Parts: sequence; structure tokens; C-alpha cells
Amino acid sequence: MSQRPSRSPSRGSSRSRSASGSDEEPPVTVVRAELVGGHRPVVVSEVPVYIAVKDKDGRFFEAKGSCPNVRFRWLRGPIIKPCVFHPHKMSQIRDVAKTHQCYCCRDCFLKGWHNLPQHLWGSKIDEEVIEEPIAEWCEVANTRQYCPSLQDIDRPLRLDIIPILKDGRDAYRGSMSVTTGTVIPTPKEARTRRMISNGTFNAEWLSQQFKVMNWNILADLYATESVYPYCEKWALSWTWRKHLILKELKSMTADIITLQEVQKDAYDEWFRPQLAEAGYEGIFQQKKSNPIFHRGKYTSEGCATFYKTTRFKRVDKLVIDYDKLTVGEVTRAIPDTASADKSRQRFSKGNVAVAVILEDLHIKATHSSQAMGPNGGHKLCVINTHILCDPRSSDVKLVQAYLLIQTLKQMPIKNMPLLICGDFNSTPDSAVYHYLQRGSVGVGHDDLRADPCGLFGHLNLEHNLSLATAYETCTGTEAQYTNYTEDFKGTLDYIWYSSRTLAVLAISQVDEESQLMQETALPSSTRPSDHVSLVATFMYRDLRQEEAEDRGHHGLGSRVSLPVLSSGISGGGPNPYHMGGSSPVAGTHPWMANDSLYASGAVGLYTAQYL
Repeated sequence: MSQRPSRSPSRGSSRSRSASGSDEEPPVTVVRAELVGGHRPVVVSEVPVYIAVKDKDGRFFEAKGSCPNVRFRWLRGPIIKPCVFHPHKMSQIRDVAKTHQCYCCRDCFLKGWHNLPQHLWGSKIDEEVIEEPIAEWCEVANTRQYCPSLQDIDRPLRLDIIPILKDGRDAYRGSMSVTTGTVIPTPKEARTRRMISNGTFNAEWLSQQFKVMNWNILADLYATESVYPYCEKWALSWTWRKHLILKELKSMTADIITLQEVQKDAYDEWFRPQLAEAGYEGIFQQKKSNPIFHRGKYTSEGCATFYKTTRFKRVDKLVIDYDKLTVGEVTRAIPDTASADKSRQRFSKGNVAVAVILEDLHIKATHSSQAMGPNGGHKLCVINTHILCDPRSSDVKLVQAYLLIQTLKQMPIKNMPLLICGDFNSTPDSAVYHYLQRGSVGVGHDDLRADPCGLFGHLNLEHNLSLATAYETCTGTEAQYTNYTEDFKGTLDYIWYSSRTLAVLAISQVDEESQLMQETALPSSTRPSDHVSLVATFMYRDLRQEEAEDRGHHGLGSRVSLPVLSSGISGGGPNPYHMGGSSPVAGTHPWMANDSLYASGAVGLYTAQYL
């Protein structure tokens, strides 16, 4: 075997003297040059490089491309094949004696030597035509920025930053070079995921359904090597992950998309323009916490909701600021000023929710019992939230869920279907989950014991929104994993819906653990976030017709087994793709006719500002 030299330093190195260089001191010298966010360039994505220079007066500044005293030169190197076992890794070893394949490490080489099937062996290399790699570098650009092309795949790139003398000659003193890993192609099309239906199937429902997707995409702010040491550095970089995320979003063809951990700059520069081309309109709401300095600028992250403009039209938007709502709650419950200040500090975490009221442009409301938009279409309220992640703050999580529900009680949403999507950072055995699903939390729940501010005794932790989750309804259990890292593996994300006004038809199958652990955990080279996306399809219920059927079956112990559509369609046959699950109606609770939850024009502590 032959050992390859290392070819992917991410930090700049000083260049040796060239024949064309001069000993004269240049106006500026390069003091730092390094790749930003990983060292694997991706086709059609600009290679991010940070370059710092120093002038003769000792002042430091970043060379952003407009510096007249520096020129740039990009070169393409020789082909370095990827590992035959790990196509996402550069090879370091080439077997020239038996398999004639390339490997990323000694273990892979030994595995290939002993076990690689002969049909995967490579062709024998003619040593007489092997060229010295150093001689294979050729210039491809002379600009500060460079986007790799298809011709660059499997080849490293090198950027030379060369100071220029006053007479225009190159100065060999003070120059620096940065060499990347081999260029990789943009991610392939997203993998297909099987849809699992909720027991019955009717072809006529296809024209009635709409699809919802929820995903915490992992903000670049948090995608660090210290948190995800098992993930390849290039696979953790935003230049790679953003392509994978976008492909998965587009592949699901959802009518509504709710995303968490979306950076403001990523929303403006990537998601909004890219999804606009696919027919989506977006709404972004950043967290209320202070911006973070990242990659040379201040930025923040938050929730983004997108919807297909051919299917829905935005009617209104509401921002739910948990911090502001907590102030009023704490002030009423804790009269002592010092204790109240301490409590406000504990509960002020910057988390938010954003509610968007949409009107369906395809399906019209048929009678007054259904929420109707300005143009006569069904109205739908979509809430997107990201609850606090700190595992030591179960009390804060429950209060945020409580404030969300209390805000909904004050909104004019009588009979309006609800979707509450997000990363709730709460497992199915948590108080948050029980509160949302059951409408209350048992006094003996472990999470209620953690109440350092003594606030729970002042909260009415009850509601009757009849909420259910799409996955539990379809399969009888939540997805096994929606968050899969080395430190935590479990379910934290949900698509909640009002089971009295909506019926869930199907959900997208979540990856098996064997798939999630292929590269130790998430994120990986094929899965760009530490969370798994959730997808479900829904349709509207006809409350008037359903209530009539409920009265007809009163006391008979029967239940409706099929959704009743607003168009009057019901019934259906067995679904060949059904994999079990309960009825869409199972677990619903009757609504109280005099419930103040839907008091028209109600105002109070939880009144929020429509934007």
C-alpha cells in the first residue's frame, strides 16, 4: 500500500520563495488565512475563507476582496479518490498490490484487503504513467471568491494570497496559502420516506388533504465540533447542510412547513429566496434573546413558517413572547419584589411562538360552524414554537406550554382548526406532553416537584382543546426518535392538532435506529440536523354533521371510525399500506358550548399584538 500525504490543512501556510517574487517588503502582509466552517468545498457553493492582513503601520484588517495590495489565485489539485467504504471521506491510503482501491484509514484498508468483493476491485495502475501530484496543480480563478464546478470533484483546491508591490510585482514575503479537502458534489436528491396511513383510505380524500412538515434544522450557531465531535467537520458546515436541508424540504412537497433554529441570515439569504422559487411564502420570528456574534457578524435564530401560496393565503400573524407573558404571571402570583425579580430572571429565556392564520384557497367552508376566511375558505391556525431546551428547567418548559395555551384561549379562534408544531424539548412522559395531550397534569407528576419559584400553585393547568399528536394517532405511539445524538436519543418534536376539527390521514415513517447510527449519530453526511423531520397529512372535519352523528349514537357505545369531511364525503375501503393505529376520532373530548375559551373579542393578560 502507499500512504498519501495530508492534503487538507485548514489553516494558511507561508509560501516559499518563488522565482518571480521579490525581497522587497510589500505594503501589506497576510497574517491569517483559514477556511470557515469546515474544509470540504461543495460544488456551486462559494468556498468560505477568512483572510486577515497587516499594513506597515501595524494595523490589522480583513481582506474582503477590495484590497488593492493583494491578489488571489485559486488552483485545482490532482484527483484523490474517496474511501471505497466511506464515500464521504477522503482517502489516505491506496492499495497498489491487490484491490487497487483507496481507503480513508488503516482499518478500512485491512477490511478491504481481506473482505472486499473482487467485483469492487479497481484497475491496476500503471506506475510508469503516475504523475507527481505536486505537478498537477493548475490555476482555475484569480478572484477572492470561488465556487467549485463539476470539474473540481474529488480534487483539492488551493488559494494563494499574494501581496503586491507598488510596481505591481508579486512579493513572496508575507504571502500565504490555504488548501482545502477534496471537492464534493452537492447532495443527491433526498431519500424517500414511506407514508403510513391512519387505517382507512379513500381516493376522494386526496383532493381534501393538506400536508404539514415540522423540523428543527440545527442552526449553524450551535453546529460546533465540541458539541458534535463524531460528525465530519465538512458535514457539519453550513455550506453542506443547507443543500441537504433544502432538498428534504422540497422532496416532501408539504403545503405548510414549520422550522425551528433558523438563523436570521440563513432565512434571508437561503430559505426565503430558495423556497420562494418553489412557491412558498415565509414568516420568520427570531427569539428575544440577544444576538450572538458568529462568523464575523451578529445573528440570532428563531422559528420560520412557510406555506404554499397556491393553497393558502395569510390572514394574520401573532407573536407569542413567553418572556413578556411571564412578567404578568409572576407579578400576580408572587407579591414579594425580590422573589418576583428572581422568578422573572429564571423564566426569561427568549423563547417565542409564532401563530399564523391561513385561509385555504381550495376548500371552502360550507356552514357557520366552520371558521371562514375573508374569501369563504377554511381558516387554519398554525403555531410554530421552540420550547426551552435546558433539561434542568422542567418548570420553565411547563410554564411556556401553559402560556401558549392561555394565549390561544384569548384568540378569536372559535371552531378554527389548530396545528401546534415545534420542538418542545419534552419527552412523552413529561408534564408538558401530559398537559397538552390530556388537558391537565397529575399533581403527583415528577416535573411538578421541581418548582423553585412556587408558581405552579397559582396556575390553572387545565384546558379542553382536545389536542392529539399526528404520530401517536396513526401508530399508537410517538416516533421512537426525533433527536438522535451521542448524549441524547429520544422524542422531543411533535405535530399537535385539534382532533375535533382536524383528522390526520397519514404520517411519514421516521428512520430506524440502524439508519440513524450509521455515522454514530446525527448530524451526519446524509442527515443535516440532529433532529428528524416529521410529516403528516390532514383534512378538515365537518363539526355540524359529526355532532348530529354523535347525538344519534349517544349511549350506544359506538364511535365514528372514519373522518367526516366538510364536503360530506365519508366512508372508504381498507388501505393496503395501513400499518395499524387508532381511529382519527379516538381520544377526542366533547367541547363545552359555553366554554369561555372561544369568547369572541376576549381580552386580558394574554392578549397579544397582531402584526
